[in-house]
Amino acid sequence: MQSLIRAVRSQCRISSEFRTFNSISSVASGKKLNHETASKIQYVVPSLPLCNGSSKFGTSSVSVSSTWRNFTTATVPVESSLNNPTVLENDVPPRIKFKRLDKTGRHIMQILDKEAVEEVKTQREIPEIKPGYIIQLKLEVPENKRRVTTIKGIVIARRNAGLNTTFRLRRLVAGVGVESLLPLYSPNIKEIKILDKKKVRRAKLYYLRDKMNALRK
Repeated sequence: MQSLIRAVRSQCRISSEFRTFNSISSVASGKKLNHETASKIQYVVPSLPLCNGSSKFGTSSVSVSSTWRNFTTATVPVESSLNNPTVLENDVPPRIKFKRLDKTGRHIMQILDKEAVEEVKTQREIPEIKPGYIIQLKLEVPENKRRVTTIKGIVIARRNAGLNTTFRLRRLVAGVGVESLLPLYSPNIKEIKILDKKKVRRAKLYYLRDKMNALRK
């Protein structure tokens, strides 16, 4: 029994040449196929005599057909894209530049404030006033039925805060010093006219409060 099994195993061995073939006739003739046909998956049904004899053990003649599935790793050579720099440039998408949201959100109020100031400047002319300037304003008073009044005074201070920029105007009313804090970009200010420019060395002219004749030339 063991000798019969050994004989079957020895006759069922298939050489490495069975990997590439087209048909059973090519296997019988021992022809080798090219790489194109070897790359395909093919099924072969070889018919090999395993035993010769009668139906009894050792004397029977049996023809066994077995199906073998062969694979190959042969591939068609393809030109590498590393050697061609133009291919890499076309494959890489363009980089989209954008700022981080936390950085943009941190300065969003400054951007909106700057846009609002530019919009106000397009509506009316607003001159650059500094401390020491004697100016004349045409101011609309909401409490007085929105009548326009004219006031004149000297700028003693200015606070820059974008759209909320303010300046302090000091004037004399019946011999009494009166100070008004006015927003520079207020819609109630219809006109700003510079009458004179005095040269000063300070940014805050609060010392003029002790002088009654500050507006006299």
